[in-house]
Amino acid sequence: MQALSWTSVAFYIAFGIFAFYQQLHGKHFRGASQVFSLVLNISAFASMLTGVAYLVYYGWSVVWWAPILIFVIGILAAGGLGFLLERLVGALALSLGGFIGWPVCAYFMFYYVPTAT
Repeated sequence: MQALSWTSVAFYIAFGIFAFYQQLHGKHFRGASQVFSLVLNISAFASMLTGVAYLVYYGWSVVWWAPILIFVIGILAAGGLGFLLERLVGALALSLGGFIGWPVCAYFMFYYVPTAT
């Protein structure tokens, strides 16, 4: 398992939680502000593209099978952890925190991708 950077995977899990709650909030948005709805949906879409780019980059840079494993680990861990965090702070807080949270996590998950030596 030398192909996996557990630090990068941990940031991917946190990234996935923020991205999921922004996408969920955008899907079920009932607010009056169309501008906020647009910003929320743009952020959610950008997070989806970033997640796909990360998996492709990881597979290209490290080893082809690692993104599959990272994706499965991310879904399982983010599902359980996201459920607990939602109970603690609420879905709205996770969604709003995602405006800062997922870009920060994205930076670090790319930063900790192992490089070929």
